[in-house]
Amino acid sequence: MMQDINKNILVTASSKGLGLAIAQKFSENGYGVIIHGRNTEKIELARRKVDNVICTIKGDLRDQDTIEQLTRSSDLHNICVLVNNAAIPCYGQPLQEMTEEQINLSLSVNLISPIILTNKIYPIISRNSPGAIININSIVGIEPKMLRSIHSATKWGLRGFSQSLRLEASENNIRVFNVYPTRIKTVSEYTYGLEPSFVASKIYEEYETNSYNYELVIDGRPEEFKPKETCDV
Repeated sequence: MMQDINKNILVTASSKGLGLAIAQKFSENGYGVIIHGRNTEKIELARRKVDNVICTIKGDLRDQDTIEQLTRSSDLHNICVLVNNAAIPCYGQPLQEMTEEQINLSLSVNLISPIILTNKIYPIISRNSPGAIININSIVGIEPKMLRSIHSATKWGLRGFSQSLRLEASENNIRVFNVYPTRIKTVSEYTYGLEPSFVASKIYEEYETNSYNYELVIDGRPEEFKPKETCDV
């Protein structure tokens, strides 16, 4: 099935969780979707759950070959939206207990990989504008927290990257969003959290209504878990 030009989207880490919910939401609204993940079985399950799948790509975003595959597919299918969703969770450890390997992994997956992928995909979105780059950040990207030093560094870095890129992207009719959700229910052990489908709907709503709310905070915490003072976004 041929997809309309300017109605195609790439969502990283879209074989499960929030990424899958975002892929489903855009697909329900007529977008063709490039599904990406690292697990073959989960990718195939995602393919069955998303109506308009253009193609699927398996690979680690730290690998150059994966970046090249995603770039080629995005170019071939004229995507107009990139969602940088892939990330690893916070280790929740004091800095002195973290290994160099953990630090490098967090920086690479959560910050360097989305920047490199955006660098490669940006010319494609510019060609097919109006378009959008949606970076899935975290509430940690605007609120300092204990035992989050490296995770915060990646999220604050992604925030700064997005806000600065926005200034030049606007000249090419590209909107750049930062999305700051609180805990999302991706594991059964969580006693509270946002439903992935709810977060995906809020993201799509801001995108589709041509909203200029480019700093989208989605806070689903009970009152007792909210800070008394919050940082300016």
